[in-house]
Amino acid sequence: MKLTDNRWLTGRGFGVHSPWAYDLIENVINERLPYYAYEDLYYFWEKAPQYLPQYPQSRDELLFRLVNRFNPRFILEAGTGAGVSTGYLASVSKSSRVVTVDAPHPAEKEVRRNLRKFPNIEYIPADILKTVKGMVESGDIPQFVHIAHTALWREVAEAIIPYAGTDTVIVVEDMGSKQKKEWWNEIIKDSRVGVTFQMKKAGLLFFDPKMNKQHYVL
Repeated sequence: MKLTDNRWLTGRGFGVHSPWAYDLIENVINERLPYYAYEDLYYFWEKAPQYLPQYPQSRDELLFRLVNRFNPRFILEAGTGAGVSTGYLASVSKSSRVVTVDAPHPAEKEVRRNLRKFPNIEYIPADILKTVKGMVESGDIPQFVHIAHTALWREVAEAIIPYAGTDTVIVVEDMGSKQKKEWWNEIIKDSRVGVTFQMKKAGLLFFDPKMNKQHYVL
C-alpha cells in the first residue's frame, strides 16, 4: 500500500482523483434522494425513547446508505442509545446480522421493545468493551462497525482495528470533540488504516491495503 499524507478538501468531490472515493462522496455521503425505507423509519424514530441519546435523522440516513453500499453480513454497534441508528442499520437487509451493545441502564426494556420491529437485531445490555473484545478475539469479526453512544469509543476502535479486514468499515461518531480529533489525527497515520473520510460529525475508516492511503476532509 502506498502511504501518503495528502488531504483533499472535497466538499462536493473536487480534487478527488480516485473514482471509488468520488463515487462514495457523491452517491453515498452527499446523496439526498429518499430511499424506500425512510418513511417507515421516520415513524420508528418517533416512537423511540426521546430521552435517550440519538443522532439527527440525516446521520441515520447516512448509515443506511453506507450499509446499502457495502452490504455487510455482520454489523456491530457500540453504544445503542435510543436504538434509532440500530434500526436504520438493520432495515437495509433482513439477511444482515446486527448486534448492538450498550451499558446496562433502566430503560433497557423500552429499547428492547422498540427494536423488536427488526428480527435481525440482537440487543446486548452488557459491558461494551468486554463484549466487543470477546467477539473479535473469538473470530466473530464485523464488516461494519458503528461506534456511537459510548465513552469507550477509543477502546472499542482500537480493539477492533487489529482484526479489521479488507471489507471492514468503521464509523466513528461525534468527531467534534477535541479529544476525538486528536485521536483521529493519530489513527489516520496508522499503517493498518487505509482510506479515511473526515466529516464534521463522523469519520469513516477503511482497511483495504490495495487502495492508496488518502485522508479526505469533507
